Amino acid sequence: MMATGAATGTGRRFLERPVVEPGLNTYPQAELAELFRRRLSSLEGSEQIRQMVGFVYEHSGIEQRHVEVSVPEIESRGGWYRLVNAATLSLATRVLTKLVRDDLPADSFDALVVVSASYAGFPSLSRLLQTELGMRLDALCYDLTGLGCAGPTHGLHLADMLITSGAARRVCVVCADAMGTHGESRVHNQVPDMSQLVAHCLASDGAAAVVVGAEPSADGCISWDGCQLDSRLWPDSLAENDFTASEDNQPLISVGKEIRTRLLDELGPTVSAAHPETTYFHPGGASLMRQLGASFPAFAPTLDISSKVLREHGNIGSASVLWVLHEAWALHDAGVRGFGPDLRLIALGPGIMSTQLRLTGVSK
Repeated sequence: MMATGAATGTGRRFLERPVVEPGLNTYPQAELAELFRRRLSSLEGSEQIRQMVGFVYEHSGIEQRHVEVSVPEIESRGGWYRLVNAATLSLATRVLTKLVRDDLPADSFDALVVVSASYAGFPSLSRLLQTELGMRLDALCYDLTGLGCAGPTHGLHLADMLITSGAARRVCVVCADAMGTHGESRVHNQVPDMSQLVAHCLASDGAAAVVVGAEPSADGCISWDGCQLDSRLWPDSLAENDFTASEDNQPLISVGKEIRTRLLDELGPTVSAAHPETTYFHPGGASLMRQLGASFPAFAPTLDISSKVLREHGNIGSASVLWVLHEAWALHDAGVRGFGPDLRLIALGPGIMSTQLRLTGVSK
C-alpha cells in the first residue's frame, strides 16, 4: 500500500503556469560524448567503456544539454563543491527573478519552498534566496533535498498544506538542480561503470518556479480542491542511485537499470484504479517513456511532451516535471490539449521511490 499524506482544509488552491530556466551554456549531446571519451582516454582499462559512450549517448533521446558553468571554466577550476553550489544558486536566482513582477513582488510570499539535490551545506539555499530576492525576513523557508525528480511533488504538497492549514496565503516553490555542472566537474581518476556512464549522459542543469496561492495571482491559473501525495519506496532499491562523491573525492552520479525493469509493476495498481479522465505528467528517460506509453494508454497523450523536454534539455532533476507541466500548459492555452478534472504529477526519486501528486477537482 502507498503511504498517503492528504491535505486537509477547505477552499481552492491556485497555481500559475511554471516559469522555467535552463543552464546558461548549451552543448550538443554529440559534443559532450566526445568530451567524455577524451577525459577517459588516458585511463588504463577504459577501452570497453569508451566504446560504449557513443551507443549510450546516441540512444539517450537527448539532442542537447545545459550546464550553468561553461566546460572551459569547469576544467580550469580546482574544486567542485563550491562550484556546484554556486551554479545551483545562480539557476535558482535567475528563475525566481523571472517569476517575480510588479504585481507579484518577492515580499508578497509568505513562504518559500526550495527543492534541490545539487545544493549542499549551509546557510541553506532558501535563506540565500530570501536575502537575494529581498523577501520578508519573517517568511517561512523550507529546503527539501535529496529527492531528485520526485522533489516537486513533495514541494507542491507542502505548499498546499501550508495554505490549507492557514500558515500561508501565498507560497513560492522553486526547483533547481545543477546535475550537469556536477557531472562535468568530475576528474576521472578511475574508470566509470555503466551506471555512471548512463547517469552522466543524462545530467543537465535547469530550474523551475511556481506560485501556489489561496487566491489566483494571475489570469489563467489552474485550481483544485483536493491534494494528496502518494509515495512508495521500492524495496531493495536504495543503491540504485547515487549523487555524491567518489572515494577520491570527485563528483559522482549513477543510475541503476532496475528502474526500467520495475517501473510498470510499481505504477500499475494505482494507474488502473485512477479516474478515467485523469491527466498524467511524467518526466523520465527515453526507455521509460516508451514503456509507459506501451503499457498505460492514459499516459500516451502527454508522453510526447515529456520526450520533447528530455530531447531539448536532458534530465534537469527536480525541475523536470514542472518543465513538462510548463510545456503542456502552452498546448492547453493553444487549444491543442486540455487538463482533465484529475491531474497527476508522477515522478521517480532516488531510493528508489515513486511519487504521485494527485490534484482533484481541477479547473482552468
